[in-house]
Amino acid sequence: EKRQYKPLNWDKIDIDFYNAFVKYFYDRNCSGNYVGKHIKSMKAILRQAKEEGLPVNVDIEKRAFKAMSEGSDQIYLTEEEIKKLYQIDLSNNKVLDVARDVFLCGCYTGQRYSDYSHIHKGQITEENGRKYIRFKQQKTGEVCVIPVKPELDEILKKYDYTLPKTWEQKINDNIKKVAAKAEIIDPISIEKSKGGKTVKSVVRKCDLVKTHTARRSACTNMFLAGIPSISIMKISGHVTETEFLKYIRVSKEETARSLADHDYFRSAPMRVAK
Repeated sequence: EKRQYKPLNWDKIDIDFYNAFVKYFYDRNCSGNYVGKHIKSMKAILRQAKEEGLPVNVDIEKRAFKAMSEGSDQIYLTEEEIKKLYQIDLSNNKVLDVARDVFLCGCYTGQRYSDYSHIHKGQITEENGRKYIRFKQQKTGEVCVIPVKPELDEILKKYDYTLPKTWEQKINDNIKKVAAKAEIIDPISIEKSKGGKTVKSVVRKCDLVKTHTARRSACTNMFLAGIPSISIMKISGHVTETEFLKYIRVSKEETARSLADHDYFRSAPMRVAK
């Protein structure tokens, strides 16, 4: 309203408004995902207004009135890279040591930071010689039960099965340093839109690692290990398989290597009939 020097009414939010709205953000070098997020919210509000009988412009249902999105630069860590993090000696730096341990708890559980950073002794159960973590996910309220891997058990043992209190931003800052120390520095090409233009850059993989990378790594590595999607989703909390498959980071080459070990591709060739 301040930019256009006139008040906005429900029926005035049309394609012309949409184009001006997008330009407003692009002029400020905002990304396509950032703009798309606001358009998605705006359309949700407009549709609710329409449900309540307000005179909403029909243009919001046109294909051109879209919430744009672009590829994410989210990465995952391979099992080998996670092993590097696990094995690096950080005994001389308590801050990095804790950051690494908390992050790895996410890599071994597939949970959100809000859940894996708060693992405590009261959540640990044991049955037939196997330990499990049982808790209610903060975001969904769903009860989740996860087997404890030997590596995870060793980490939790260090803290008497109750992780120290941490802050997500601090973990984000410090896990990048740990990943650099572990030489997880492969160059990663990323593309981002700024002001409606695509900007390409190359960054070290360690600089893209953050708390959420742990959860994505766990889901991707479990999938590559052959665990059925539906079983992983019981842990991760994804509702649909379509949503889950979009979430994980599996390249075509990795999919091919995984398929190569399947019985279908390993069966003995049939004899030619004579």
